[in-house]
Amino acid sequence: MSCTHTVSLGAYLLGALDPAERSAFEVHLRTCATCRREMVRLAPLPGLLAQVDLADLDVPFDDPVPDPDLLPLPPVAAPEPPAPRRTPTRRRTLVLLGAGLVAVLVAVGVLVFAPAREPDPVHLAAADSATGVSATADLVAKEWGTEMWLTIKNAPKGKRCKLVVHDRAGRAEIGGWWGTDHPEDARIPGSTSFAVDQIERLEVVVDTQVLVSVRP
Repeated sequence: MSCTHTVSLGAYLLGALDPAERSAFEVHLRTCATCRREMVRLAPLPGLLAQVDLADLDVPFDDPVPDPDLLPLPPVAAPEPPAPRRTPTRRRTLVLLGAGLVAVLVAVGVLVFAPAREPDPVHLAAADSATGVSATADLVAKEWGTEMWLTIKNAPKGKRCKLVVHDRAGRAEIGGWWGTDHPEDARIPGSTSFAVDQIERLEVVVDTQVLVSVRP
């Protein structure tokens, strides 16, 4: 079964919807099991995007200069105005599109072509007495960083969570986004470029509030 609203999932997970669109999409999520399942599957994408270095993709997009000796003579016609050069904004957009494509390809490799044998996961658990939210996390070491599987209980309904991963050097990455309207036994996927032994803590955040912090 498919749903036409799944095309909005990428923009929703990356925070690209305006407030009205986001609100309407979250209302739809409450009644659409297809979109909820797909959202859980795609939740690692924001973390994987953080692994893509735009500098590595920052290659020139200008068209090569043709060799005039290899081209036929053009017909005589009125001169046309020169084509506008690509602006830095367009060039930057192409770079970002390239980064997004690389991240999606990486995600497919991570989620579909995982190796048959994996190291035992590191299991973490924590509960916050102030918010009442509890979480467990299984961290699996990968060549590219860490795959994460979380279970969140007692989170406020109708909210949008993000997983913030902090490493021991003081850096932070977003490891995933998801809505809180999911079964409490659902295993929510996430990812980070930090190695397991570099992770200092995981924070489940709604707006600016940390619902629960999980530490090794």
